Amino acid sequence: MTESVRVNFNLPVPLFPLPEAILLPQSVAPLHIFEPRYRQMVEDTLDRAGQIAMACFADDSWQQGSDGARPLRPIVCLGQIVQHERVHDGYQVVLHGVCRARIISMIEPEGDVLYRSATLRPLMDPSPDETDLDLVRSELESLLCDTDLQRLESVTMVLKCMESQQVDTPTLLEIIASALVRDANARYAILAEASVAARADLVREELLRLEHLLLLATRQQRDELDYNVTIN
Repeated sequence: MTESVRVNFNLPVPLFPLPEAILLPQSVAPLHIFEPRYRQMVEDTLDRAGQIAMACFADDSWQQGSDGARPLRPIVCLGQIVQHERVHDGYQVVLHGVCRARIISMIEPEGDVLYRSATLRPLMDPSPDETDLDLVRSELESLLCDTDLQRLESVTMVLKCMESQQVDTPTLLEIIASALVRDANARYAILAEASVAARADLVREELLRLEHLLLLATRQQRDELDYNVTIN
């Protein structure tokens, strides 16, 4: 999909900020768009390239409902609208993550335009190294197949992707992160990392942390079962 998507980085891209990074490259995110400014954004975007940059708020000021320009984290995921439907209060859209990008300059709402846009530059791996990716893939497969992680429903989908020779390791990392990494700070760290090797380390760390949490949960269940058997 992303190979056929062309992005003109000379043009500003509409920004849709949320509290967390919900979209990563090679993943999809369904969105319900109902605020007037973002309904306008979708309408304008559908008349153009159909691309929106998913941004993250830099702090918790969004919870206070302030009307000012709330600060954003510098790295975004540029998404392509692949499905859209008009509903009674706005739009239902599906975004497909295209690439990482850095905000270079902001364009604030002005005149009839209600939403913010930004000039972006792609965030590329400065020194891609394919030599270690086979080892990375093997390590990830062992983690998903030989630990308690295999109990997770989403792991089945990930393993099917892993079996496909058409899914390269960088794409696999995005799929794993999207499916299994739920910590907001960890997801943004993965989004903001240009290096594939460094992203692999971040994904591996999160899988190990998740495995540890599952192990603790399993032990707690066993202890509670043993306790109940003893009492009865």
